[in-house]
Amino acid sequence: MNDVIRTRLYLKDMKKWKEAAKAHGEVFSDIQPACGFIGASGFIDPEWLVEVEADCVLQE
Repeated sequence: MNDVIRTRLYLKDMKKWKEAAKAHGEVFSDIQPACGFIGASGFIDPEWLVEVEADCVLQE
């Protein structure tokens, strides 16, 4: 997780952004990657509420 430099959270319901931000902070508070929230009309599984995309840089 320490290699993550940016995350994007796709939310089915943008009204839930505070809950998503809290969960994101629980995982990434020490790392503090750039982060964006994007509204999505739906996902492959209709029960999904959030999808997280993470970019990372791996160094040898």
